[in-house]
Amino acid sequence: MFRIFILFYLTSNFLFALEPISYKHDDSKSIAINHRVKNSHLKVYMPTLPYFNILSLINGTLVRLSDSNKGWEYYLAYKHKKIDDLTYDFWLRNNVKYQDGSKFDADSVVENFKHFIEGPFLYSNIHNALNYVEKIDDYKIRIHLNEPYGMLLNDLCVINFYTKAYYKKYNWRPSYTAQNTKGAGLYGAGPYILEEGYATGLEQSEKIVLRANPYYFEKDKPYIEKITIYTQLTNEEVINKISKKEGELDIAYIPFNKKTEIVNSKYAKLLILPSNGNLLVHFNLLKKDSKLKDVKVRRALNDAIDQERLIKFIFKNEAKKAAFLLSSNAYYSKEISKKYINRKSRFSQKELKTILNGLVLNVVTQDRFMFMWKGIEYQLSKYGVRLKYYVTNDEKVVLNRLFENKHKKYDWDLLIWGDEDWNGHPWTGFFTLYPDSGWSSILKDKYLDKEFHKLFKLDVSSKAFQKEVDKLLLYSYDKAYTLVLPSVNTVIALNKEVIYKPSKMALFPLWNAKITPYHWSIRKEKLPKERLKYLYPIRLKND
Repeated sequence: MFRIFILFYLTSNFLFALEPISYKHDDSKSIAINHRVKNSHLKVYMPTLPYFNILSLINGTLVRLSDSNKGWEYYLAYKHKKIDDLTYDFWLRNNVKYQDGSKFDADSVVENFKHFIEGPFLYSNIHNALNYVEKIDDYKIRIHLNEPYGMLLNDLCVINFYTKAYYKKYNWRPSYTAQNTKGAGLYGAGPYILEEGYATGLEQSEKIVLRANPYYFEKDKPYIEKITIYTQLTNEEVINKISKKEGELDIAYIPFNKKTEIVNSKYAKLLILPSNGNLLVHFNLLKKDSKLKDVKVRRALNDAIDQERLIKFIFKNEAKKAAFLLSSNAYYSKEISKKYINRKSRFSQKELKTILNGLVLNVVTQDRFMFMWKGIEYQLSKYGVRLKYYVTNDEKVVLNRLFENKHKKYDWDLLIWGDEDWNGHPWTGFFTLYPDSGWSSILKDKYLDKEFHKLFKLDVSSKAFQKEVDKLLLYSYDKAYTLVLPSVNTVIALNKEVIYKPSKMALFPLWNAKITPYHWSIRKEKLPKERLKYLYPIRLKND
């Protein structure tokens, strides 16, 4: 009898295992809660540029990033007018308050710009182009420039406004990264208040807690009361927390080779859309006696990379071929990328082996990129190249290796970070070739310096602007200043009960995020079995 029972048990399990796995379409939008709910809470993994992504959540700016071609939209200002090449007027909203309830008006803007001018960020040319800001009336200001500056609107996305109380504790200072709130407090005008933690670029806490701003001017937003952000998690922790459990992670960037774990999760769903960002791999030309100083070696490394195979086998088809250091999805590089995407290698296979054989390269990377490096390593090994790794789960460790490189002359050869589109302008990639920005690892290049200063002055809508961008892209390709990798999609895992559309920019629009009544933070009963069914991946297209 026992044998019959065992046989029946094994047979039934075998038959059950043969049953096809069924999937359904996500229905969360149809049952989304369109108002803020008490105790609503999201937990988010933010591994790339957390300091920058948090800016838009806690602070206000005249204009902010948007997915439009111009890269920005009005925010605390509702319109502007260009008077001439050196003068711009902005009209301010009259219904904005800071998080402490104090008034936001022209006086506040003028005061904030005075602080900014005393200690501006240094990764663009705003510190040279900006002269002063004056008050015209209570809700109108005028910006005066020293010279024409076509990137003004893009840079204004990153000049954040703070209360007077903030400036009693902190201040702007010359920096390679955008200024951010260094401590919790009611200092900004954004949708969320920084309640716990900090993030400044080179320093950040492992956990950051945000709370909805009761004075936020956009009606009914944000929809979520509390957000907890994690900046340092391993790949394994991320996948386990979001796919195998409930209530530990709600939104997370994931490696492309972990898509299956998310699609076959009871608690998570997969969301994919194109991105303007790219994976930027620096060549360290500041390293003493580096073989990478030879342009032929840099060109050979680029030509040895088979992007099509990387996309198919490593990126799991979540990328497209790239011709340059800028994403081929971005409007300013899309057309020229199409033209040069299939150009032939500059070397024969035999020449590649001769140039690269015996080359040993030290790589600095976050662990979330290791799946990709293994694919690159396999391709380069055919030409006799070996890679050695310094791996961390903390992005600020990577950025420190980059920023301090000029003084400490680190031993790394290749360094990667996720370069999101943080100002809707090709400067997003070009600034890494501009030694004055602090983000550069190349030697001084007089031609680039001259051409960059031309670019600064050009209006983004002009024909001259696109010609200059094309010229710079072709030059950077010829010099092979970076290792060009495919243009990646944004691949995100979401809790099934979360509704959220990422931006293709360096923007985390969590003020638009919503939840369903079944979300763990507000649900009082056990999750119904129907909500545990597997979901088809959600693939979005940019508007």
